[in-house]
Amino acid sequence: MPCLACATAPVAGDGLCVGCRAGFTPGTERRLDGGVLVRSAYTHAGAARLLVHRLKYGAHPAAAALLASAMAAGVPAGAAALVPVPRARLRRWKYGVDPALELARALGRALDLPVVVALAPEWWHRRRAGPGGARRGLPRFRAVRGVPPGAVLVDDVVTTGATLRAAGAVLGGPRRAVTATASTGVAAPAPWPTRGYSERQAPSGDADDGRVRAARSAPLPDPPCIPVRSPSSGRARRTQRR
Repeated sequence: MPCLACATAPVAGDGLCVGCRAGFTPGTERRLDGGVLVRSAYTHAGAARLLVHRLKYGAHPAAAALLASAMAAGVPAGAAALVPVPRARLRRWKYGVDPALELARALGRALDLPVVVALAPEWWHRRRAGPGGARRGLPRFRAVRGVPPGAVLVDDVVTTGATLRAAGAVLGGPRRAVTATASTGVAAPAPWPTRGYSERQAPSGDADDGRVRAARSAPLPDPPCIPVRSPSSGRARRTQRR
């Protein structure tokens, strides 16, 4: 069975190869504007980034279990419930998974905590990861139920913190959050398939990013010539589609 992260090397027992098991960088704790304290299990790089991608774009349940096992240490002892920060509905439909919900469920099973789906997402929002994400507007959520004191927000990645701040503001209470990874800037994304995802199509790190950059910089082919019939003469002439 190939490694769950890199999808190439053989695994030992936890689903990871030796190289990926040593490729995790511990995350940090930081307080966002507005007072939400966020604890991240890992830095968004290396094997952790690949696992997030397995979950986020491949709907791989084993990735959620592995990430949640590391996130559990960041959940405070007095936590009363776990509240996933939902993915936009069109993205959830496109990729077939809500990563925060899967992480919250795995955490709930591990810590014996209830999962409260308290937020309804917008249909679609512009991608906010990476530098400049905060300038693209805050995500919009709607509270569909109340949460108990001591509820903890759960998400897959924190970058600027805008999403967690918006979720906490709508619920009017949560002051704690846990995420799988933390990033101050995300590399250019690979062109992910929607529902035909397979482990062979998953990214393998920096080499994949290089292939994406090369594809994007390749010259475009000349536009095709198509016959266009002149309305006056009835003759066909050739023109380029623009």
